[in-house]
Amino acid sequence: MNIFAHGLWGVAISSKKQTNRKKLLQSVFFSVAPDIWLVILVPYLVITGNKIPTDWTNAPEWFFPIYALTHSLVLWLIAFIGTSLVVKRPYWPQLYWLLHILIDIPGHTKFSTPFLYPVSSYKYHASFSWESPFYILASIS
Repeated sequence: MNIFAHGLWGVAISSKKQTNRKKLLQSVFFSVAPDIWLVILVPYLVITGNKIPTDWTNAPEWFFPIYALTHSLVLWLIAFIGTSLVVKRPYWPQLYWLLHILIDIPGHTKFSTPFLYPVSSYKYHASFSWESPFYILASIS
């Protein structure tokens, strides 16, 4: 799913329960956080004189390890527990990061989300893509 749609999912879910602006911004931040590093990818490629990939097979070598780190349920759980211990209570806004991962697992067909990284290399091979018109319409409606 694209980063904007993830942000919209965060707003859609949080706005029904929250009128607090800070909490709304946290929901958007954590909804897009796993993909925020992609915002760096395009300027990096332009600055370094590389071509912008037209498909995932042309992505730089470092793309997939970072994607695995930011889309891992295992690493999300470690971060959630760690943050909760530091703030001495569950840090609920991080559930939007979890939502992002759960949305990506069934929605990637060109490459699969390694959601059990680094414990396992298992990937669920989705049958529909976030790029399909139906999925896009469902995200923005």
